[in-house]
Amino acid sequence: MKHPRIAAFALTAILAASSLAGSAQYAPASAGNLDWLSNQKYVDCLKGISFLSNWNNGQPSTQAQKDAAYDRGRRYCNRQNFPNRPGTDY
Repeated sequence: MKHPRIAAFALTAILAASSLAGSAQYAPASAGNLDWLSNQKYVDCLKGISFLSNWNNGQPSTQAQKDAAYDRGRRYCNRQNFPNRPGTDY
């Protein structure tokens, strides 16, 4: 009596595993659009802003102040290199 139950359980487990594997969709990971890396002027602007936001004239600053300075600088670089984009949150 045990063998038919074990066989039925094994068959059910195999069917469940195969249906789960069959339902999965293949979607490779994507890093997003990296076209902006070819814009050397923009990349140089971001590098300079990163340096300036961390430097802060040699004065001590908190991580929140550095993050705020970097965000202001990033928006500046966006406005300089990608102008006339209405509706864009720089």
